[in-house]
Amino acid sequence: MSTQSAEKIASLIERNLHDSKTIHVQPPLLSVGIEKNKSLGRRGTVIVSCADPRITPEKFLGLKFAEAAIIRNAGGRARPALASLLALDSLGNTGTIIVIHHTDCGMSHCSESEFRDRSKAKHPEIDLHGEEFGAIADPEKTVKEDAEYLTSFESWGKANV
Repeated sequence: MSTQSAEKIASLIERNLHDSKTIHVQPPLLSVGIEKNKSLGRRGTVIVSCADPRITPEKFLGLKFAEAAIIRNAGGRARPALASLLALDSLGNTGTIIVIHHTDCGMSHCSESEFRDRSKAKHPEIDLHGEEFGAIADPEKTVKEDAEYLTSFESWGKANV
């Protein structure tokens, strides 16, 4: 591990220890919250958003604690988020899925083939198995494509995407 990585990890651990001793409040058990929401007929909200550290849904949407589950990945794309969406829905009851793409996204800086070529050059031992990176040429277009992808599943038709 590089010195820079070790220092970063040590800093994060130190901040976590400080948080846990000073300001951290133990959240309620997940099962308690899920059962309460089910008994009240509440359906959960899941937000699929970009992993870009400049763009944090909790902040720009002013989310309250536990108001929504957040799935973050490169570009905020729906396809790579599908397994997480299914896992969350199997635990709870998803009612609303919000997909957020943004301008100046890193996924808009290269084409699909450029991402593939760069990845092969840096990581030749990794077989990409035809994986899609989810390049974004037009965020308005791709966010609609992702919403259409999710609503193409009959069971997600019961959710608001």
